[in-house]
Amino acid sequence: MNYVLFFSQLALAFIRLIGLGVGLDFLLSRKKKRFRGQVAGWSIWTLASIFQILAQILNDVALTETFDFLFAVCTLVGSFLIAVSIIVYFRPVSVQSIFLFTLLLIILPLIVYFFLGIETAVNFCIFFSFILVGGLYTIGIIESTNFKTQVGQSIKWFYAMIGTAIIQFIVYIYITLEGTNLGLSSVELENEALVGVNNSFSIAILVLTVVLLIHLENTRSNQYNYQLKDKYSHDLGNILQVMVSAFHFIEGKRVPAEEREKIMDLLNQKSQEVSELIQEIRNLE
Repeated sequence: MNYVLFFSQLALAFIRLIGLGVGLDFLLSRKKKRFRGQVAGWSIWTLASIFQILAQILNDVALTETFDFLFAVCTLVGSFLIAVSIIVYFRPVSVQSIFLFTLLLIILPLIVYFFLGIETAVNFCIFFSFILVGGLYTIGIIESTNFKTQVGQSIKWFYAMIGTAIIQFIVYIYITLEGTNLGLSSVELENEALVGVNNSFSIAILVLTVVLLIHLENTRSNQYNYQLKDKYSHDLGNILQVMVSAFHFIEGKRVPAEEREKIMDLLNQKSQEVSELIQEIRNLE
């Protein structure tokens, strides 16, 4: 058993469970579809940790290889779904695209595994997990204007996560070039200190991802509430203007009873609309 990998995966599993709890809380309390991908991503990421923990515990070679492969695939798919959960905050992504790409991320490692073996398949999955983060960063740059507007103050957490991932990628490449495959539980760690540093970056990225997703949701909610308050204030102003105009129309004038009744009905209707708008504005706080 590689204790560095084992305890690292325990820590990662714990943080991923926290992320899953946050995602479930958002899904149940806010009823938004975008949280389904987040919950799925955290769930699959948690499974990845469980698979590698099992691979560390078991002595059966065939089972260990199977769990190593499942760990790699779940890491890749989980990374993709979490990346999408961040992307949807500043650009729409269709469910069909997510489903097809997820299916592709499962099929490709299987093809690599059957033709090139477990080691190449695991490296393929881990490498492409980093590519997904790089793609997220690229999209952020391409959509820079809209991105900064939508993300708001959360951008500092976004860049912190991306920066940490880039540093970890460099460390990962260095370890891989030394001949160590971190995705294989049976590998002999020649430089445990460096591997520990790499896994520390993994933990840091997860923590930053949880913070980023919470911050993004709060930023989105605050922006949405501000937009609604602005809209309601505008609507409220228009209604009050109609009411004032109606009062001025009937004030000091001999208005026929039928017309006066219509005006009073209009005023009552607008008063009810004002009451409803005020209640909705209060509910936004």
